[in-house]
Amino acid sequence: MRKCHLRVLMLLALTAALLQIGGKAAAQESPGTSVSAAADSAASEEAAYSDSVITQEAGTDSTSSLPSYRLEEIVVTAAKLTGTLAKIPAAVTVIGRSEIEEGTPRGVVGILEKREGVNSGSYGSYGALELMSLRGGRFGRTATLLDGVPINNAQNGAVDLYSIPSFLLERIEILRGPLGSLHGGNGVTGVVNFVTAEPGSGEKPVAMVGVSSGSLAYGKHVATFARRYGNLGTFFGIEEGESNGVGAYRDYSGKNHFGRMSYDFGERGEIACLISSYSGVLRTVREAKQDSDIDRLQVVSSMVIKEGSRIELKAFRSVEAVDYVDPYVSTVSELEKYGTLLDFYGYGTPVGDVALGVGYTDSDLSCEDASGSWDPDAQEGYVLAQSQLLAGKDLMTLFSLRADHHSAYGAEISPYASVWHEGDNERFWLSFGRGFNPPTLNDLYWPTQTSVWGGWTYVTTGNENLKAESGWMVELGSDFSSRGALIRGGLTGFLSRTSDFIEWTSVESVADSMTTYMPLNVEQVDVRGVEGSLVLASRGEPVAGANVTLQRVEEKTGELLPYMPEFRGNLWFSRSFEPLPGLTVNFRLDATYLGKYLEPTGLSEEPRLWSEGPFFLLEERLSASVAGFTAYVCFHNMTDEDYPSRYLESPYTQQRGRPLYYPMPGRQYEVGMLWRLVD
Repeated sequence: MRKCHLRVLMLLALTAALLQIGGKAAAQESPGTSVSAAADSAASEEAAYSDSVITQEAGTDSTSSLPSYRLEEIVVTAAKLTGTLAKIPAAVTVIGRSEIEEGTPRGVVGILEKREGVNSGSYGSYGALELMSLRGGRFGRTATLLDGVPINNAQNGAVDLYSIPSFLLERIEILRGPLGSLHGGNGVTGVVNFVTAEPGSGEKPVAMVGVSSGSLAYGKHVATFARRYGNLGTFFGIEEGESNGVGAYRDYSGKNHFGRMSYDFGERGEIACLISSYSGVLRTVREAKQDSDIDRLQVVSSMVIKEGSRIELKAFRSVEAVDYVDPYVSTVSELEKYGTLLDFYGYGTPVGDVALGVGYTDSDLSCEDASGSWDPDAQEGYVLAQSQLLAGKDLMTLFSLRADHHSAYGAEISPYASVWHEGDNERFWLSFGRGFNPPTLNDLYWPTQTSVWGGWTYVTTGNENLKAESGWMVELGSDFSSRGALIRGGLTGFLSRTSDFIEWTSVESVADSMTTYMPLNVEQVDVRGVEGSLVLASRGEPVAGANVTLQRVEEKTGELLPYMPEFRGNLWFSRSFEPLPGLTVNFRLDATYLGKYLEPTGLSEEPRLWSEGPFFLLEERLSASVAGFTAYVCFHNMTDEDYPSRYLESPYTQQRGRPLYYPMPGRQYEVGMLWRLVD
């Protein structure tokens, strides 16, 4: 521990030295730079209010192919009608392109997990299955969108986040709270929307090539090309990665291919087509091998009917195939999913601003293993109505109602209501929403299977009589911004309850040697929490910030659930300076504190196989850019903590008296280089 503290002190001393150098360089910057900074500051002061929960501007440097936005101009598409940041009665974080490019080898999860309200879990290092949850929700069951299209796997509810490489993203929208019920299943705690990149407004080609390497045989290669031909925009990319990591899933190799074409009709609208393909191979500690292939096709069109109204049409198709082989079992599955979503937006109508939506999705699954084959399918549709009204001076209301119908579990109604006050530099809101978490195809239709392990016979079977989990959340929040947005902050409290929780549980034991497991609606889970954030800016650029999450997850009996820390805090600092003309140096330091993991009560006193915390994690990144080249070095987990990233057993399993965990790798490093070309 003394050595750990010594390393931290040495790191802080190094940071102070870098800041001193940066301060001297900033004092000697050229007049042109000062004029630019003054212009940025003036532009920032024009926006008296900007959403406080934004942790970084959604923009890039001048060599990027992506446009630069001011905060008040960013449209959060996951919120549907409410659009821009200043008009959303919810806790929202938008992560821009520049911060995405500074991500970690763990991809987008390494970025998301530093945000308040977000919990992440992994089965190992780079390439292993990554899961996330919002506000105490179930891992792997968070509503996830790609350009507004739901991509959750109908078979198990999860999303393989490595099928969404960071290079293709313009921004990531994290909308926490009951407003996520707009998107139906798994949305009651929030929604994450990945927005893909577009070429810039000019017709000059933009290319980027990147290569990186690091600990645990980690390597990644990225190449992108973007160009606009008049009204036609194109963007293509490829990413390849590999790692020999730690955890349950060790050796990984994967490839991503991506293409996006769009045609701009000017004031009449736009149409875009997205095609992506992912192929990954994982090998596990049980000498198992898993091959995954995911192909997606999405067509998104937006058309202006007349001034003040427009329609959006989204059509999509995806195929996810998994081939899993180990010494005990072999499984081949393929899930095909297709559907259509149609939204109408009308502004300034007699009943306020309105949004109407309908959608239909069909999922077909085919699986085959040693016990036989099964091929269930499911159809679901929804209708949605949303209205925003001015209730008084600086007082707004938002109402929505969504009705879903599923071929297996029937109808679900998701109402939402909020009221908020918007001042010059502050905002307050109160919102309430109901939603549901649907059972997966595995929950509903898993065939009866028998396996023997250690002399014990296990029988597993699905349950076609399952109901969807029903839940509600109430949220009270506020945020503020100083004049010029030099200081932004926010505080949100929430309370949620999930009933009819679906749990795979033991329903029968015979002669103490055979147990049958099946999913049942058995429990009620309550979550209480508080989230806070604070961001400091200089010359319009965020330079430091902090966020905290306190949450408590309990069963209806008051028993705590030990699958996430009760307290999580993140402190970050970022600084850019020009020691030489044309050379830009960037430094970022992230410190994360994970409080003691919740202590389960009323359970057996068997020895636990994991450390309960608290944990202190430190990450540092240093980069230098000149003439389109960027070189960087990044250090992860510098305190070498052996912290749990994902529990082996379900967080709600009846055997939670002795949960196991997959440890994250210890101290790691990554070095890399990017080259951007603008003709």
